[in-house]
Amino acid sequence: MLRAVYRWSIILGRIGLDVVGRLRNHGPHSAWICLQTHAINGSLRVRHRLGASHAVCCPCCGWEGPDFRSLDCGQFIVPHAECPHCGGHERHRLLHLFLTRRPPAFMTASGRILHFAPEQSVRAFIDANPSARCFSTDYAKGIYEKILSGVPKPVFISDLHHMPLVEGCIDGSFCLHVLEHVADDREAIRNLYRITAPGGEAVIMVPFMMDQAETEEYDAPDPELFDHVRGYSPVDFKERLAPFDYEEVMPTTFLTEEEVTRFRLPPSQVIYLCRK
Repeated sequence: MLRAVYRWSIILGRIGLDVVGRLRNHGPHSAWICLQTHAINGSLRVRHRLGASHAVCCPCCGWEGPDFRSLDCGQFIVPHAECPHCGGHERHRLLHLFLTRRPPAFMTASGRILHFAPEQSVRAFIDANPSARCFSTDYAKGIYEKILSGVPKPVFISDLHHMPLVEGCIDGSFCLHVLEHVADDREAIRNLYRITAPGGEAVIMVPFMMDQAETEEYDAPDPELFDHVRGYSPVDFKERLAPFDYEEVMPTTFLTEEEVTRFRLPPSQVIYLCRK
């Protein structure tokens, strides 16, 4: 009993520090969002320990429980977002199912694959094809060393605006939640098109602000939004994919309604399979 009281006092103390820090640095609304998120996720933890029904399932790790954790995004909350076991978000769940059930052609062929801002969950699928050669890249040495601690080489450091690669040398690429961080996303997409081989494909995903009619460019990276430099609207994002041809893959494109609900995949999660 005393151990439980001590543990909860530590948890509540950390929550208090988080809320006070947000109030000091970002104002009362952000502090309220922080407190709400802690309350929602704390309730979820209690429900899971009390044996609540397994309403959701994470396809990445197999975890089952009453719901996924909510995600604190500073000025708003993303519900049903994060797996408590593996930390995967909605995009990771959708990508896992996509690569399992209908992988793009370059994933099962021999060739060169370029993986921007690499994530281990995607790299595991790439490594399952021994005939493919994967190049992982990021813009900062410290970032890729941290993320790629268990990922095999080769890797290199590069800015998406200025890729040190010859035209048409890449058969397939993954650019997942990267474009919202780059200064000129249109130039980045043109450069991605340049290095893609004829017939090659690029898998692109970005986070969407579903209530926006058009994409908003920020004056500076937003620290409460993971240093995003723009908020994408689903209405106009596709215009930025030129000169690629693309297929818009939504959760309902290849999953049943029951699966979409069980895996908690909202319509904001869209995979763009871009072809040259």
